[in-house]
Amino acid sequence: MSRLHRNRRARRLIPGRMALAEAALAAVMIASTATAQSPPAQGPSLLTLDEVLREIAAHSTAAVTSKLDVGAAEESTKAAEAAYRPTVSLSTGFQAHDNEVIVRFGALQAPESERNFFTGELDVGYLLWDGGRRASAVAGAKDLEGAAATRGQAEVRSGQLDGLATYLRIVTLKAQRQVVAQRVEALEDHLREVQDLFSQGVVARNDLLETEVRLRLVRDQAGDVDNGEAVAMQALNRLMGRRPSDPVALPERLPSPPPLPAAPEDLKKRAADNNAQMLALRARLKAQLDVLSLRRSESYPTLFAQASHTYQQNEFLVYPNANILFLGLSWQAYDGGAREANVREADFAAARIREEIADLERQLEVQVEQSYRDYAQAVREAATAETNVKAAEENLRIEEDQYKAGLTRTTDVLDAESVLANSRFSLANQHYNAYLKQGALLTAAGEDLPTFFAAVGTQGQER
Repeated sequence: MSRLHRNRRARRLIPGRMALAEAALAAVMIASTATAQSPPAQGPSLLTLDEVLREIAAHSTAAVTSKLDVGAAEESTKAAEAAYRPTVSLSTGFQAHDNEVIVRFGALQAPESERNFFTGELDVGYLLWDGGRRASAVAGAKDLEGAAATRGQAEVRSGQLDGLATYLRIVTLKAQRQVVAQRVEALEDHLREVQDLFSQGVVARNDLLETEVRLRLVRDQAGDVDNGEAVAMQALNRLMGRRPSDPVALPERLPSPPPLPAAPEDLKKRAADNNAQMLALRARLKAQLDVLSLRRSESYPTLFAQASHTYQQNEFLVYPNANILFLGLSWQAYDGGAREANVREADFAAARIREEIADLERQLEVQVEQSYRDYAQAVREAATAETNVKAAEENLRIEEDQYKAGLTRTTDVLDAESVLANSRFSLANQHYNAYLKQGALLTAAGEDLPTFFAAVGTQGQER
């Protein structure tokens, strides 16, 4: 093919290729425009501290099992209340005999019933009086409902305290990650300074190597923080009744803990009245007293009535249908002392619960006192840690300036940086430790944690 022919053919093909290229470019531009215009994917919204605690109260395993226990107790109450309603029973049958049923009166014989016949009976019974056993059983069942509810509430409060600790651990790890990032930035700045001085022959190679090793060790800490946060996130999901792998977003930091709702002495009084464990014990005592009343009422007789309608298929009977009314009295006059033993057993059980209540009152007084002192100590240590951070920052600045002037070694700078990092770690730990101690104090006092920490929600939503 001649060169002229090839050139002519190329000129014919180029417009087609140009058209394809332009179409492809247009498609890419359209796709890019669509991507730019599409809204960004929305991640999970921030969960505030009170929201996490409310979710634990609604969907945790303790909350779900508590609802199931209360539901079962309600059904037990319905079963006890059934004793106040009449009972209805129906029985029917068909009898087939091999011989006729014949009655003989001396020399006379007469059939009594047909050889094969049908029978039926309808009975309606009602308990007229039982010495108060029904009333005690119903009261005990209702009190067991309350006991199940208060026991479940105590378990939920315990789960909320675990959730608070896990939540605070995650936020603490976030603060530690920021400290690690600050350490990496500071060490990288110092490494550049060391490299510059080393290139000028001012410092020895040991300074360079020591700084590089310290930087690698600090970078490795970031992995430990990430691993701890990932596990804590899964644990928090489990406490909230979610799947461990569900995405969760929490604030990066929390403000200072809110002030306590009352003085220590007032919190002790609230603990005696509102503590979840105390309420559960008192509900148990009330139910046990109902058991005691029931055991005492078992010594009384029972009065009952029964109305029946019977039918028998029998051509020899004048009245195959019969209506019957029966009034009966049942009483076990003596049972060998079993009833008295049951009464004493129930009385001992009630006395034991009373002793547990008295001991719990003393425990709560000590617990509130200890928790308040722990909280106050954590607040003081957090304030001290904040002061230490400021001092450590100034110390590091001085060491850096002296190192640049050749007055100190790189080890002194690295040690000063390590002291600053430890001070920052301590500040984060003590800050959130104050939250945890406060939560333990409020739980002992019977306060509602979600309501108390609701004020923290909007202040702590910082990413």
